[in-house]
Amino acid sequence: MIRLVGNKLQNSLLLRLGGMFVAITVLAVASMSTSWMVAETTQGNGQAINLAGSLRMQSWRMASIYQRYQQNRAPEHLQTLAEAITRFEGDLKAGPILAVLPADATTPLRQVHRQVETSWRTQIKPGLVSLPAASASTVADAAVLDKIPEFVDHINDLVKQIEEAAEAKILVMRVILGASVIATLLVVILSIYLVNNILVHPLRRLLEQADQIGQGNLAVRTDLSGEDEIGRLGQAFNHMAEDLSRLYQNLEARVTEKTAELTIANRSLELLYHSIARLYNGPVAPDTYAILLKDLENVLGVGHGRAC
Repeated sequence: MIRLVGNKLQNSLLLRLGGMFVAITVLAVASMSTSWMVAETTQGNGQAINLAGSLRMQSWRMASIYQRYQQNRAPEHLQTLAEAITRFEGDLKAGPILAVLPADATTPLRQVHRQVETSWRTQIKPGLVSLPAASASTVADAAVLDKIPEFVDHINDLVKQIEEAAEAKILVMRVILGASVIATLLVVILSIYLVNNILVHPLRRLLEQADQIGQGNLAVRTDLSGEDEIGRLGQAFNHMAEDLSRLYQNLEARVTEKTAELTIANRSLELLYHSIARLYNGPVAPDTYAILLKDLENVLGVGHGRAC
């Protein structure tokens, strides 16, 4: 099957040209489709980075609210802290952040996100929710607030991992686009080279040889050969040139023959005219017959004759 397809491609110029255009089209469609799929995977990464970055600010804000509550025990601070905790949990489990998490649990991004969740669930949130009594406020401040910087560092790692994942996807898209552009350029250059060699140059030589035939050089022949359309065109051109050459030679032979016949007829008419003139205009002398006999020998191309 592969050999059959190869023979068809080798013996058909149209199939080869069509294959070039199909290859260019396939490369273009493949590059655009791959870029579109990579772009779809990067959609929402910017929102996830913004949400993850806001978690740092929210952490410091909860620590500040917690500290102010420890100082003056104002009920409004307690309500504000509860709202901040609810917002933080909502942003930590927001759809854009969960969407960028890979399915593989061993990836750094997944591990950092799990670490942030674990620290929040086991250390930060319990420390913020279980408010101590006034006598233990100093110890409580140290217990919760000292963990906030480390927790923020984990959030920074989460933001960094999301940014690196987005940059990796963009890099993949750039590599795919670059490879597609290079491959397309190579196919285009190869197509131009093949078209020039198998189509443009042979047709140009064929036109030059056709001009030579038009100028009367019927001995010209083309060296185009092969089983493709150009090869068959070259063979047809050579057959046409041979037929024209034979026809021209036949015409020359017939023209030569007709010219000889016309020459003989003309000389016969001249002989008849001169003979009548000699015999009619004056007395017939023996020399007159000798002259007529000599003219007859010249016209007929015979040897010496005798008149009796």
